[in-house]
Formats: sequence, C-alpha cells, structure tokens
Amino acid sequence: MLLESVSIQNFRNYKSLDINFNSRLTFFIGENGEGKTNFLESIQMLSTLKSFRDNSDDEILGWSKDTFYIGANVLRDNVRQKLELGYTKKESKKKKIKVNGDEVSKKIEFIGNLVTVVFSPLDLKIIDGGPAERRRLLDSILSMINKNYHINILEYNNILKHRNTLLKNKVSSIKEFIPWEQMLVQRGNIVMEEREALVEFLREKFKTNLFDLSGKKDDFEIAYIPNIKDKNKYMELLNSKRETDLRLGYTSIGPHRDDLFIGKEKRDITEFGSQGQKRSTVISIRTAQFQYIKNKINDTPILLIDDVIRELDIKRREYFVNLLLGSGQAFFTTTDLEGIKDYIGDLKEKIQVFMVKSGEMEEVSIESL
Repeated sequence: MLLESVSIQNFRNYKSLDINFNSRLTFFIGENGEGKTNFLESIQMLSTLKSFRDNSDDEILGWSKDTFYIGANVLRDNVRQKLELGYTKKESKKKKIKVNGDEVSKKIEFIGNLVTVVFSPLDLKIIDGGPAERRRLLDSILSMINKNYHINILEYNNILKHRNTLLKNKVSSIKEFIPWEQMLVQRGNIVMEEREALVEFLREKFKTNLFDLSGKKDDFEIAYIPNIKDKNKYMELLNSKRETDLRLGYTSIGPHRDDLFIGKEKRDITEFGSQGQKRSTVISIRTAQFQYIKNKINDTPILLIDDVIRELDIKRREYFVNLLLGSGQAFFTTTDLEGIKDYIGDLKEKIQVFMVKSGEMEEVSIESL
C-alpha cells in the first residue's frame, strides 16, 4: 500500500496544500503548533473518517471556513484509487465521500481503502482511559479491516439503545423486551467472539514487542475480559437482570462492558506503571496492531508516527528502526532530527523531508539539516 499524493483545503491551519510522495519514509519537521500533526490527521481521516484527536468536524475546519476537503491517490495491489472526503457545515452539516470520483453513500464502503496505524502521545489514553478506551481500541482495529464486524458492532449499539429506551421508559411488558434481547444476544456473541480472537493474536505479539522494546525488563500481559463469561447463558443473564436494569435505566451486562486487561499478575498497569513503561506498552500494542492488520489484509498498513521517536531512549529507538525495516510506508513528525539521524542512515534508502511552518510545507534535503 502506497500513498502517492495528498491534497487538502481549509483543514485546520492549512488553506491549500498539494504534496507528492516518492519515498517510503517521509519526515515532517517543525516547531510545535506549525501543523505537523494536522497533516498526519488529514491522512488518517481518509482511513477512518474520524480524527484520532477526537475532534469534531467543525473543530477541524480552517479558521472562519465553512468547508474542508481532503483528497489522496493510493496505490494498492497495482491498482490506483482516488479517495476524497469533503465536509460542509452550511445548511445541514454533511460529509461527502468519493472513491474514484463516484460518491459513496455508506461509510463502510469507504473505510478500508487506505489502512493506517497511528502512533501518538495520545495513545496513553489506552492505558489511562479505562475500559471504554480499551474497547474502543479493539473495535477500531476490527472495524477498519472487517466490514462484517463494523456492521455488527453498529447494529449491536443500536439494539442496545432500543433496550435502554424501554428501560428508561419503565416498560414492564416482557414481550416488548424479548425481540430486542434476542437480537442483542445474537449480535453480542459475534462481538465477543471477534474481540477474543483479536486479543488472542495480539497477546503474544505484544509480549514479544514489549520485551524487546524495554530491553527485556518489562513482562506485561494483555487479556480479553468479557463481561459475559458464558455466552450460552447470555439470554438467561439478561432475563435475570431485567428488574435491576429497569431500576437503573440501562443495560448492565453485555459486551459494551467488556475490558482489556493490561498489566502483570492481575494488577492493572495503572496501579504501578511509570510513564516510560506506559509509553512502551502503548507502542507495543500499536506495533501488534500493525502486525495483526498486515497479517489479515496481506498488505502493509501505512504508519503515521506523531512525535514519538524523540521521546524514546537509545534502545527503544533501535527497536523502532527494526520495526521500520519490516514496514511499508511511514510518515513521521518531529521538531528536529537530533538523535534520529544516526538511525535514519541505517535504513539505506531515499527519504523525503518537509519543513513545516504556519500551515505551509517546503521539501528540503536531509543533508541540509
């Protein structure tokens, strides 16, 4: 998978920008606040249609602008595709997405044409954000490459809303609940099966990655913790919890309450982990995600690495270089190449470098830095 070019208009601090890429590794260098992360965000939005910074579409708009546009040419399996995303807040807020000039009505038909894995300081929320963030991680990985899962998790959440509405309205008729609960169990079981299989794959990869990244110091684990321990008793549990749920006004059991354990000897990493250990842990998880996706799609996802490398010590930088040797295309942001240049030379290939300032970019030679 190769990202050949990107065009953006009115996206955050970029008024208009057109860039072509002709190398596997590209660096964006500039001071904080100049727009480096914004550019990576634009690429990632063509992958998932969502910002990895959790901003709304209105927040992404350029100052005093009503529309933004992102377009890209992607080469995959020797087939070139043009992906486009436009948004307007005029009249009714609306996104428009196109593949090869044809408008796509369903997001699910767009997501997956450009597959990315983001490494960002914001990844620490996977550790500190609790079960909701960890479920979100699993769902985002699966939804990007598995359309059936994407459909299934959306339908599960919609069914859950219907049951919760009945609970909030204090509906007492069991007949009203049964059809929704049957669908909830059907969809919920699929969600749990897919999450379990994903974590089983990630588990060993994560341990190996972390062991290498930490210089053989950290030996943490990840494990899937389903809220429903026995899927065969899911319906029975829903029935037994109905009265409690009526009092609470929401559904208290199900995969929407699953968790992903990250830690050691039954202690969550939030109880003992240093910032360095947490940072190594999320990098190891993201690397395992990269390995999982590469295995599943038989292609190499594009890496978007946002201001991560300079935070690593020498050993961890060496590990990152080894990751890059086995990866495809990668884009990096950094304030400078201090402490990185030596490792870049080990890669022995052409590298593009862009200086970023005030929403504008200029390509420069690496020798000039």
